[in-house]
Amino acid sequence: MIRFFSLITLAALICGIASAAPPTQQNWWEAMDRYTGEFQMFDTAYREPTISFQNNWVEPRKLQHYSSRSMGNAPFQHMTGFVSWNEERDRIEWSEIMYSEDEGRVASSGYCINATPNTMTWIVTSFGEDGFIRKFSMVDTFTEKGLERSVSLLQGKELERKIYKWVRVE
Repeated sequence: MIRFFSLITLAALICGIASAAPPTQQNWWEAMDRYTGEFQMFDTAYREPTISFQNNWVEPRKLQHYSSRSMGNAPFQHMTGFVSWNEERDRIEWSEIMYSEDEGRVASSGYCINATPNTMTWIVTSFGEDGFIRKFSMVDTFTEKGLERSVSLLQGKELERKIYKWVRVE
């Protein structure tokens, strides 16, 4: 019986991986709609939310604008960025500028490498005033209340903040 459940679990995992694919130009905006609205973000170092995040369509199905700011006892931070479809590279891309008490001014860009009905996976690269800081992957898993995020460092310096959860503001 244990082998049976193990085989079922393995089959489900393989099928889930096989169904993951990058969004297309026709459906990318549906995946990005999951990020619209207002969220409060949680850092592993704090009990209360540390960041207020907002994302809205500037041009429906063409361009999103997002911004965030620190809140509560978290170190000062503010950020703004844009998301759109890059026809030349055939993928969703975003870029942002952030100023934080922790790292100063940081420019980051990212692109989506796959999406499922419940997740989106991103590759992110960040540069500061002195050059390259880090490259990492981000997996966002959408939940009823918002999303949960896992981050894996690929190269460079560890992230100062460990945002693991976004809760949608109703």
